[in-house]
Amino acid sequence: MRGPMKLRVCFLWHMHQPYYKDPETGTYILPWVRLHAIKDYVALPRIFREFPGVRHTFNLVPSLLVQVRDYVENGAEDIFLTVSRKNALDLTRDEEEFLLRNFFSAFAPTMILPQPRYAELFRNHEAALRAVWKNGVPGGYGGAEYTDLVTLFNMTWFHPLHRDEDAELSRLWRKGSGYTEREKRYVLDRQIQVMGRTFEEYRRLETEDGGELSSSPMYHPILPLLIDNRSALDALPGASLPRLPFAFPRDAERQLSQGREVFRELFGSYPRGLWPSEGSISPATLELAARNGFHWAATDEILLSKAFGKPILRDAEGIPLEPGWFYHPYTANTPSGPIRVFFRDHHLSDLVGFEYSRWDPNDAANNFVHNLKKIYDRLSTDRSSFADGVPVVPVILDGENAWEYFPDSGQSFLRLLLSKLEKLLPNIECITLSESLRGSGSVRELPTIPTGSWIDGTFHIWIGHPEDHAAWEMLSRARTLLQKRAGGYEREGKELPPDLIKAEEFLFVAEGSDWCWWYGDDHFTPHGPEFDRLFRHNVKAAYTAMGINPPDSLDIPIIRPERVTAAKNFIPCPRSYIHPKIDGIITSYFEWSSATRYVPTPEFGAMHRAGNVLLSFFYYGFSKSDVFFRIDIDPDGTENLANLELEILFPLKNRKLQVNLDIKTSTIKSLFSEIGETHEEPVTQGKNPVGDATVAFRKVLEISIPFESLSCSTDNHLEFFITIQPPGIIGERWPMYGTFSAELPGVDYSERMWEV
Repeated sequence: MRGPMKLRVCFLWHMHQPYYKDPETGTYILPWVRLHAIKDYVALPRIFREFPGVRHTFNLVPSLLVQVRDYVENGAEDIFLTVSRKNALDLTRDEEEFLLRNFFSAFAPTMILPQPRYAELFRNHEAALRAVWKNGVPGGYGGAEYTDLVTLFNMTWFHPLHRDEDAELSRLWRKGSGYTEREKRYVLDRQIQVMGRTFEEYRRLETEDGGELSSSPMYHPILPLLIDNRSALDALPGASLPRLPFAFPRDAERQLSQGREVFRELFGSYPRGLWPSEGSISPATLELAARNGFHWAATDEILLSKAFGKPILRDAEGIPLEPGWFYHPYTANTPSGPIRVFFRDHHLSDLVGFEYSRWDPNDAANNFVHNLKKIYDRLSTDRSSFADGVPVVPVILDGENAWEYFPDSGQSFLRLLLSKLEKLLPNIECITLSESLRGSGSVRELPTIPTGSWIDGTFHIWIGHPEDHAAWEMLSRARTLLQKRAGGYEREGKELPPDLIKAEEFLFVAEGSDWCWWYGDDHFTPHGPEFDRLFRHNVKAAYTAMGINPPDSLDIPIIRPERVTAAKNFIPCPRSYIHPKIDGIITSYFEWSSATRYVPTPEFGAMHRAGNVLLSFFYYGFSKSDVFFRIDIDPDGTENLANLELEILFPLKNRKLQVNLDIKTSTIKSLFSEIGETHEEPVTQGKNPVGDATVAFRKVLEISIPFESLSCSTDNHLEFFITIQPPGIIGERWPMYGTFSAELPGVDYSERMWEV
């Protein structure tokens, strides 16, 4: 007589952040690795340890792990941390604006409004931001407000577990306002100390708590698209594709093997399991996974539906009507051997990830257990579907982003849920994915290996929009060029030289899924320009590492201009027409006195370079027929430089002015030309001059460009940006994002000036 049926529930918690280091500055430009480390990465395994009857699988993406290690072992910082450390009395106007724009980046109902002082600052920050724009008129914040803002922002991201166990953090949280610089420093230092416990907690979870650690490809790329981006057609026939193909299976394999090595280095063994980025699989992807030693992979139920050609039907409560074929691990047979595949229960996973934060914790925990019992009961009526095996319910979800929406970072819900799950033993047990394969009997074979991701079963999010296409084409050009450079070494079985290895690594970063996640209209983040910049800068760095001048297009944002805040990049028109003599010297005071003067203040992430900022300031103006620029280079910044390359790019006009300055002899070479799509030769070759530009340099750089050459005679604004590149070191871009929008005379300038 057979005993009671068993049901295995397998939680997999996915921990992931993209690689935030800007190759042009060496600085992390977004803080989410640090902030999620102090909120989720350390706390979650500690909470789970309280309930030994429930065992978990964690998925740790290598690009996240190497960043945590960089903070802890190398003292790395992100831009948010750098400005946080600065004394509030020393903040510049741009730094104040940075704080007001970014230090309310938290879910207000659970992380801002419960703290009265933080809520007060939140309600008033738009008025303070407007005051900053108006050069500090009454209404802006003072030093005390900025100190409180920085302290509260950094403190609210601490998991309550960490705040409660640290007497000083607990006191500061209760204090609520009136923080000192010393107290702020304590909060910031404590963050790094908590981050330092990350690896210890996960090692302990695996060695002492019966849990499992799994991995993903190194920089979280969509593997099927790396192998061949035309696989998007296999996932969605008729899918919109970039003009240029991308097919580099070697990159997919290297992303897998490199990630495994990082994992082994940190945890002492290779991972058995793989969460392919975004649950993206294909026949070629699973073959690579098997070849690289993975025993199992996981994806979403929508791919199981594709494999069997039928939907997973559910009742009104979300319980599958035919669970017998759903709750199985399956075997995918590949030319490199078999690999087991788990298919996540989309409904149960999304309840935890997206729904339960709005519920009473006890109701949410009871609902989850109720769903499991209903699944168990339905399976019990058809035990023949499992022969001698045991059904498995995979619950797979983001392990970090859900908890900020719970009032207490999800503590109450998790503790209630786990305590209730322990009571379901022995009939319903919560174990790791690898453990569920042991004693599971014969594992069924997939009838076919489907292609797609966990989102709609397609890759549309990452390759379906015009912005995605632009990114893939940039990546394809750079990767094809690297292949040309590396092919000879590979054919002869030689190792690549260090510069090509560096170029390859930059392209691996650019292959990550996160950049295209934010292109297109599917998702929005106020940090979209930062993601766009990171993608383009990594591709650009690959060209530089190969010793090739990067294409001009890499300096032009992919993200649409209307999605970039541009208020601070506005250049008002001069007070009157100007008529400077273009000779490279300041002939008289009145020559540029009516022009608009722009004084750059480095935005965070703009450079963080050693030495002086090269651009002291520039002037902008116009006559009835020409646009004028005067660019003043800081002499201290160029003291040890022989030459500079400066460019003014006008992306909407497809024009650029390129100037090579010999600092020692005050001589120049200049070219006004079309913006090239790409070039693989030195910048002095292959150019087609267009129109006219007059350029002179002695003490300052003076430039005159006819309206006709820019086709802007009747325009109201001129969009441009400036780059300054010294040889061999980090350059500058002004503005950091987007373009300057400079007022032109239009057709009524004289009337407007008369009225003024």
